[in-house]
Amino acid sequence: MSRKFTFFTFFSLLFLSAGLSSCMKFEGEQTVPAYIRIDTIGLVCDYYTYGANTNAFIDAWVYVDDDVKGCFELPATIPILKQGPHKVAVYAGIAVNGIKDSRADYPFTAPAIFNSVNLVPDSIVTLTPMVTYWPNGDNLHVRWVEDFDSGTVTMETTSQSDVPYIRASGPLAWHDPEGVYSTYSAKFVLNSDTAQFCFATSEAFTDLPTQGSACMLEMDYKCSDTCTVGIFYRIDYTVTQEALVRLKPTGTPGVEPVEWKKIYINLGPYFVDYEDSDYFKVYLSSWFNRNDGPQYFYFDNLKIIYLDR
Repeated sequence: MSRKFTFFTFFSLLFLSAGLSSCMKFEGEQTVPAYIRIDTIGLVCDYYTYGANTNAFIDAWVYVDDDVKGCFELPATIPILKQGPHKVAVYAGIAVNGIKDSRADYPFTAPAIFNSVNLVPDSIVTLTPMVTYWPNGDNLHVRWVEDFDSGTVTMETTSQSDVPYIRASGPLAWHDPEGVYSTYSAKFVLNSDTAQFCFATSEAFTDLPTQGSACMLEMDYKCSDTCTVGIFYRIDYTVTQEALVRLKPTGTPGVEPVEWKKIYINLGPYFVDYEDSDYFKVYLSSWFNRNDGPQYFYFDNLKIIYLDR
């Protein structure tokens, strides 16, 4: 399972692997490549352990017979200079902090393994990878999940908020594709009378890793105006608020948004920077700064997940 710990090293390998994918050379007597087609990568998980199976996997990290072939933006048709049956491993890739130029492998899932893919020169074989999480508790820890579907919500508005959150249901709330387990989402509406909201975790986390481990905040969201994701941390009895990522609108200002997006926010570097902190809290915040009608913000499937070093 040593492959799980390559999250940070893969940042440095990104440009190398991209070069491999675009500068392949013929090997041996083979002059025509076979091709592997990957359109999407799916996620299979137990909802009660890992939360909803939402994902935003945008890349495939491909290995053939344990040799790296590169990182390929999906959908991709990948040339492989081999023929006959071969082992193919596909790891999921993400945009870190929502920035497409900051791509990395997603460190919390095992690869999809295809043990005998028959490669034929000048032919395409299509793979449909489905990845699964590493076992919870075996170096991987799902520390916190909030989907607003239980009777107890683990987030609360802070003293900065002019408006409470709405536990929204109906067609505009997030629903899993199978329609099984998701009913509610958190919603905020801002206008000239409700100028700001700040929504933070009720718990002050004291046990998150501060030694450079891979640690992410994940969530689904949609909003008609910008929104900030940040942390509160306390050092020497002083609480500091720090913005980490600004979420762009997913819809039209003044209109309730329809399109949901997922983001992966890398918390690890901040926990290293503030390793003397007594605790951390995660918050979501925005303020009314437009004159084109109320602004709407929806959140769901929040999760903090990390790996031990």
